[in-house]
Amino acid sequence: MEQRESKLFDLKPELTTAMKLAASFAITYYGLLLAFEVITLIFRRFYIDSYYFNQGDTTQGTSELVIQIIQLSLSIVLVFSLIQIFRKKNNGKALFVGASILLIIFQLLTTGIIPLVKYALEILLVLIIAPIRVKKKIRTKKRKNLQPNENG
Repeated sequence: MEQRESKLFDLKPELTTAMKLAASFAITYYGLLLAFEVITLIFRRFYIDSYYFNQGDTTQGTSELVIQIIQLSLSIVLVFSLIQIFRKKNNGKALFVGASILLIIFQLLTTGIIPLVKYALEILLVLIIAPIRVKKKIRTKKRKNLQPNENG
């Protein structure tokens, strides 16, 4: 009887509602950031030429390429860690917090303090997701095992 009930009802721990909301927003934010970085890396020559350099000067573009690749790899790790959180893996939240702090520090070093709203949002995501429990346990009522008497 126990084995049959365990197949009917899913008794695995599930994500808390707060973690679902925070991780959904974070995966949307970092997913769009990842898409932007992929597009920027693909169209790197046009993006860097038109915004950072004069139209013909591309000799100094190698340092910007390295910066873009590092930021792209950090974004990939962030999206992967959020997927791990949704898969209810234990290492997802630690990986997310570590990679977000690295991304924030990296962005501060490369771009400076100018985009304050972006840094505030990323720090807020870390501060919201870090203390929230990932899983909640489903409590079930324990049934009393009715054992028949030996007499009948």
